[in-house]
Amino acid sequence: MDFKLDAFPVDENVSGLRSTEKIRIIICYILKNVESPLSRDNLQSALYDNGIANYFEISQAIDNLLDVGAVEIINNTLTLNSKGEQIARDLNDELSIFIKNKAIRAAKLTAVYERRKRENDISIVKLDDKKYRLDITLLSGLGDSEKTDELMKVSVFVTDSLQAETMKTTFLNNPVRLYEKVIEALTEDSEFIE
Repeated sequence: MDFKLDAFPVDENVSGLRSTEKIRIIICYILKNVESPLSRDNLQSALYDNGIANYFEISQAIDNLLDVGAVEIINNTLTLNSKGEQIARDLNDELSIFIKNKAIRAAKLTAVYERRKRENDISIVKLDDKKYRLDITLLSGLGDSEKTDELMKVSVFVTDSLQAETMKTTFLNNPVRLYEKVIEALTEDSEFIE
C-alpha cells in the first residue's frame, strides 16, 4: 500500500512518520498493544517527544479517529473500539518494526511516568523570590486505592523553580532510587537494600 507523504515532519533532523494515515495506524496500534490507560495528552507527548510524529499531526489524527468512531474517550482515556482494533490489525504490516517498537516503548514509559505522578505526592512550594521547597512523599503503593502507606517524606530547599522542576522529574523517573539511597545513607550499608 502506498501512503502519501502529507504530514509535516517532527523536525528537519528527525525521521518520523510523514503520512497522516500511518500516524492514525500507529495510534491504533499503540492503543491496542499498551495495556496502561493513556490520555490524549499522554499519547501526544509520547509520540512527539520521541520524534515519531509532529504534535499537530498527532492531534489531527486523534480527532479523525474520534470522528470516524475508531477511538473513544472514556474517563479521560483514549479507548480503542472494534473499528480501531480492525485498523490496527489490518494495517499492522504497513509500519516498520522499528517505529512500532519505538512507539510502544514511548507510550509505556509515558504511562509509567503518569502512574508515578498519581501514586506519589510531590509538590513545589514557593517560599519567597529566592527559595523553593520540594516536598516529596513516597508511597508504598500497597493497600487499597484510597489508603497507601507512606514510606518516606522528604523536603528539600532549592534556590529556583527550574532546579525544583528538574528534581521533581528526576524523582518521578525513578522514585525507588531516592528511597534506596536514603536507606543506604542511614545504614551505611550499600548491601542492605539488595
